[in-house]
Amino acid sequence: MVRDQHGRSASILLVVLVLASPVAWATDYYLDSESGSDGAAGTSPGEAWASLDQLAKVTLQPGDRVLLRRGASFRGRLRISGSGTAEAPITVGAWGEGNKPEILGTVLLDGWEIHQGEVWRVSVPEELFQGRKKLFSVYEYDDAIPVRLQREDSVPAERGHFHFDPETLTLYVITTDGRSPADRRLEVPVIEQLMDLRDARCLVFEDLALLMGNCRHVVLSGCEDVIFRDCASLFVGAYGNPNFVLRDGCRRVQILDCFLYESVNCGILLTDGTTECRIAGCTIERCMSNDGISCHSGATVEGVRTGLCGHRNVLESNVIGHCPEESIDITSGDHHVVRGNICHDDGNPGIIVGHDSDHILIEHNICMRDRGGIYVMGKAEEGAEGHNRVIGNLCYENTYPAVELASPDALVVGNTLLNSRERVVVRINPDAVRPVLRDNIIANLEATIPHMLIHFIHCTPDSVSAQLSGNVLFHAADVRKREVFFPTAELIRTDDGGFTVESFEERYDTGADTTVAEPGFGALEDGYFRLSDETEQKDAGAWEGLPEYPQHLIDGSADDRAEILRLWGKEG
Repeated sequence: MVRDQHGRSASILLVVLVLASPVAWATDYYLDSESGSDGAAGTSPGEAWASLDQLAKVTLQPGDRVLLRRGASFRGRLRISGSGTAEAPITVGAWGEGNKPEILGTVLLDGWEIHQGEVWRVSVPEELFQGRKKLFSVYEYDDAIPVRLQREDSVPAERGHFHFDPETLTLYVITTDGRSPADRRLEVPVIEQLMDLRDARCLVFEDLALLMGNCRHVVLSGCEDVIFRDCASLFVGAYGNPNFVLRDGCRRVQILDCFLYESVNCGILLTDGTTECRIAGCTIERCMSNDGISCHSGATVEGVRTGLCGHRNVLESNVIGHCPEESIDITSGDHHVVRGNICHDDGNPGIIVGHDSDHILIEHNICMRDRGGIYVMGKAEEGAEGHNRVIGNLCYENTYPAVELASPDALVVGNTLLNSRERVVVRINPDAVRPVLRDNIIANLEATIPHMLIHFIHCTPDSVSAQLSGNVLFHAADVRKREVFFPTAELIRTDDGGFTVESFEERYDTGADTTVAEPGFGALEDGYFRLSDETEQKDAGAWEGLPEYPQHLIDGSADDRAEILRLWGKEG
C-alpha cells in the first residue's frame, strides 16, 4: 500500500477526494440523430446515441450532462429521469456548431394517395400517437420557418388546408401549392407534451428548440430549481394548451431569455401553487388564444376557484405581444412582481390584475397599442384585499384607458399615461376604494382625441375616498372638438358632473398641486416619451430603469422573417 509522507494511505485520500467532489463521477451523454447509433456507448461525440428513446433508459446523476448535436432533429419526447443538486445540477444542452438541436413532436408519413382533385390522403397508424388520437395542426417545413396549414371540419377545398378524421385515422391535405405531400416535408404532430417533468430537482435546459407538439410542449409538475435558458419553443398544436405549464407546487423554476412563438393558448401558465418562479428576458409573440404569461387558477367548481397560483412570482424584462387577450394576466396569487416588461398590440389590456390577487407590484413596464394599458380589477367579493402598486409605467396609444382601477387601496405613482384613443385615460370604478394618484402625467397629446382625462365612473372622489396630488394634466384638443364630449376646459368627470382642475379641487378637497400644462416631451427618436430638460414637472413620470424600446416587435408581416430567425437563434 502506498503511503504519503505523513503515513496516510493514498487510497484513502483518493476516496475522500471523490466523496468531497459532487461531480467526480459525472458523465456526458451525446446524441446525434444523423450519425449516432443507439448501440453505441453514448459518452463521446464519436459514440453518440441516435434517439431520445435511448436517453430515456438512463437515470441521470448529479452533474451529468446530456448534449444534443446542433443542427440535428430528434423526434419524440425528451424524457429525463433523475435529479441534480444545487452544487451539481443535471444539464441538457447542445454540442457542435449550427442551429439549436430540434425536438419535434411530429412524424413524416408515407403512402400518400390522391383523394380527389388536389386533395391527398394518408392513414396515420394508431401506434404513432402519444396522446389523443387527434391532429390539431399540420406543417409544411420545407423552409427555415414552418408554415401552419389551416384545419377544417371536413375534407378541405382550399390550398394550405387539412382535415383529420379521428374515426378512420385518415388525414386529408391540400398543400400550399397543390403538390403531393410526398414532395414536401410535411410534419404531422402526433406527440403531446414534448417534455413532462414530475418532481424533478436542479435541472438546467439550454440552447434547445422544441417544435410542433400536438398539444403542450413543456409541463412541469412539482419541480424545484429547474432552469430553461435560451431555448425556443414554437408552433404548439392544440387550442387550450399553453406552451409551458408550471403546476402542482413548482418552486423556483426559471424561464430565461427564451423565445415562444405561435402558442395556441397562452405562452406560459403558472398555476396550482406555483411559487417564487421567474420569467425574465423572454420574447413571447403571437399567442393564438389567451395570454402571454398568466398567473391563473384552475377550474371553478360550484362557484369556487380551484388550483390557485402560488405567490411571489417575478415576471420581468419580457417582450410580449399580439395576444388575443392580455400580455400578462395576474388573476391568482399574491405579491407577484411585474417589472420592466414591454406589452404591445394585444386584444385586451397589456397587464391585468384581477380576482383575488393582492399586493402586486407593477413597475416600469411599457404598454402600447393594446386594447387598454394596466387594469387593476380585483374585487372584495372575490377575496381581493388590494394594495396593488402601479409605479413608473408608460402606457400610450391604447384603445381604452391607460389605467383602470376597480380594486381597494391601489397606489398609482409616477406613471406616464398618454393618448387613449376611445376612452378616458384614467378610469376609476366604485370598487377602487381609497385609490391614490400621485405625480403622474396624464395627457392626450393629439388634437383629434376628444375624451376627458380622468373619469370617476358611477362614483365620486368622496364616495371612494380618493387622493390625487401632484399630477400633470394636458389635453391638446381645442375647445370645439372637446365640446363633442364635454364642455370647454373640463378634464375630469365624476358622478356629480364635469370639472376643471380648479373646480375639482374646490368641490372634493383633493387634487392639490395638479398642473395643467403641456408635459414638454423631448425627442422621440429612441421610441418612447422622455421629458425634456426644460420641463418643470421633473418629478412626474418615473423614467429611471425603463427597459430599452424593443427593436423586435413581431407584427405578423413578411418583414418579420429575419427577426423570427434571429430570436430563434437559427440561420436562415
